[in-house]
Amino acid sequence: MDIIKPELVWIEGRCYRFPDHTVWSSKQTCTPYEEDYDQMEDDMNNEVNSRDCDIAVEILKDGRYQHTVNIPQVFYRFLIGHAGSIKKNLECETKTMIKIPNIGSKHTDIVITGKNRSSVISCRQRIDLIVESSKKKIPFTHFVSIPLNEETIINNFIKFKNEILNDSEIMSKGLMEDFFVSPNKFHLTIGMLLLINNEDKKKAVETLNACVNEIIKPILQQSGPLKLKIQGVEIMNDDEKRVTVLYGKVLKNDILQEIANKTFNFFIQKDLMSVQYTEAVKLHMTLIKTSRVTDKSSKKNSSLAQFDATKILKNYKDYYFGESQLEKINISARNTETDVGHYETLTEINLLK
Repeated sequence: MDIIKPELVWIEGRCYRFPDHTVWSSKQTCTPYEEDYDQMEDDMNNEVNSRDCDIAVEILKDGRYQHTVNIPQVFYRFLIGHAGSIKKNLECETKTMIKIPNIGSKHTDIVITGKNRSSVISCRQRIDLIVESSKKKIPFTHFVSIPLNEETIINNFIKFKNEILNDSEIMSKGLMEDFFVSPNKFHLTIGMLLLINNEDKKKAVETLNACVNEIIKPILQQSGPLKLKIQGVEIMNDDEKRVTVLYGKVLKNDILQEIANKTFNFFIQKDLMSVQYTEAVKLHMTLIKTSRVTDKSSKKNSSLAQFDATKILKNYKDYYFGESQLEKINISARNTETDVGHYETLTEINLLK
C-alpha cells in the first residue's frame, strides 16, 4: 500500500481517503469501550452533517446510543480481522461496542453501541468504508453473457474433445478430462458482477432490461438478425506450454462487438461492473479451463494447474465449432448448475421479441 496515495472510496456520493485496514495493528492499544467520556467533546461532535442525519441512532433507557445496520455475512471476516483485531481497533478508536452475529446465523444485523451519538455514527462510517473497500477482495458472484447452446456447436465440441482425449501425446502434457467445460454452459461473457444481496440482484436485472431496450434492441433493429461464428482456438496467456485457459475464437463481428462494449459500459455507469478490459470486451467461448490444485507436501496456497497446448493450437487452429444467432442475453450465477447442466440464471431476456 502507498501511504502517500491511499485508496479512494466512494460512498453515497462522497469520496474518502482510505488506507488498507490490514495495516491496522493487531494489538489492542486502548480500552475498547469507555464508560467515561468528555461531555464537551460530545457536544462538539453532535454537530453532524446531512449524511450523518440519515443514520438512525436510538437512545436506550440507560442513556447510551445504539445503531443497527444490516451487513451481509460475506463481509464479516473483513470487519472482524485476524483474532478480532479489526473489530477491536474499531471499538477502541470510536469508543463503541460492536456486536456481530456468528457466521451462519439467520441474523445479519450488526449492532453498534456507544456513550455518545457521534461515536456511533463514526463507527458506522468506518464500517461502510471497510465494506466498500472489501468488495474488491470478494469473488464475483454473477456474470452477464450471451448463451451458446446451439446444437451444432455442442456436437462439434464433443468431436473436438473426443479427438483430444484419444491423443495420448496431448493427454500426457498435463491435460485432464475434467478440465473440459460442459458444452451446456457455453457462453460469451460480457462482464462480471458482484451481487451480494437481493437489492443488488434487483438492480442488476433492472439494468439489463434497460440496456436491452435502450441499446441492444435499437442496434439489432438496424442490423437485422445477427450471426456469430466460433472457429479456431486460442489461449489466454503467451506461453503455449503453460496454459490454464483455452478458448474458441469468435470471428470478428463489429456489430456484436459494439453490443458487448456498450452493454459493458452501461453496467459500469450503473456501478455494477468495474473496468475489466483495457480496450474492448474480449469475446471468447471457453473450451478448457484448469482447476486449482494444492501442493500438500509444501502446504502452499492453491495454484492453477497448467497443460501444454502446443499440439492443440497447431492441429485445431482453424477448427470450426459452428454458428449461433444472437437471440438471448442473461445474468447467470457462477459455480452453479441446473438439472440439465446449465448455469442458474437470475434473468434471461429474449432479444427477438
